[in-house]
Amino acid sequence: MKNMNKFVPLLLGMAGLLIAGSVWANGKGLGIAGSPHDFTDGVSPETGLASDETWNARKEICRVCHVPHDHQQATQRYLNGLLWNHGVSAANYTMYNASWSSTLNGAQSAQPDGTAKLCLGCHDGTVAIDTFDKYAGTAGKEIQSINAGAFAGFRVPSFTDGANLDLRGTHPLSITYDATADTKLQPTSTTMGTSGTIASVLDGGKVQCSSCHDVHDQESVPASHLLRVAQTVAQGGAASGLCLTCHIK
Repeated sequence: MKNMNKFVPLLLGMAGLLIAGSVWANGKGLGIAGSPHDFTDGVSPETGLASDETWNARKEICRVCHVPHDHQQATQRYLNGLLWNHGVSAANYTMYNASWSSTLNGAQSAQPDGTAKLCLGCHDGTVAIDTFDKYAGTAGKEIQSINAGAFAGFRVPSFTDGANLDLRGTHPLSITYDATADTKLQPTSTTMGTSGTIASVLDGGKVQCSSCHDVHDQESVPASHLLRVAQTVAQGGAASGLCLTCHIK
């Protein structure tokens, strides 16, 4: 993703996110078709197991997140320029913020915003995955409960049941990347895998889920959790390669 406009074809989210559980969202770096965010084939791309995707009756990849014409459903409508078509969470989160860490220097939003808000619309476990398009969503189809074999792990760490909405166990979200205030951050001109630079993956200058994760699986490292930069030698990079792309340690 060279800029945030590439979200228009489709989103953390997603996931942006460091996804927890026994099943991981492993991408191929080959695009959205066949990726963890392709809900059309009835098969989990991570496990090869049958996956309950009957809720996506139209069998369109992009429509779960984006729509060409606004249905104006109150629970889905999110005016952000991405033609958003999926429900967003109304939850309040405990943030990883300055009260939790004395080393946090960037200005942070009181609650997740930008593209992180979109990722959490599935990955916090409070919104039914079929809450999109003209559909109101079905109780019991939250991402932590549907098809336990293939989807139960696709939650933000610590969100064990969709109720414990504590983000202190994951990387800070919706925080300004400020290499001036924090001298232990690399400059935004630093290369970020094949996604351009650090500046290219920020959302309005902020770190969001999509800063580390390529939700469309176009620029992610194959066999990684949709990571933009390899995190291990086994993934073809350096140890903690993604972390050290931004953090000077």
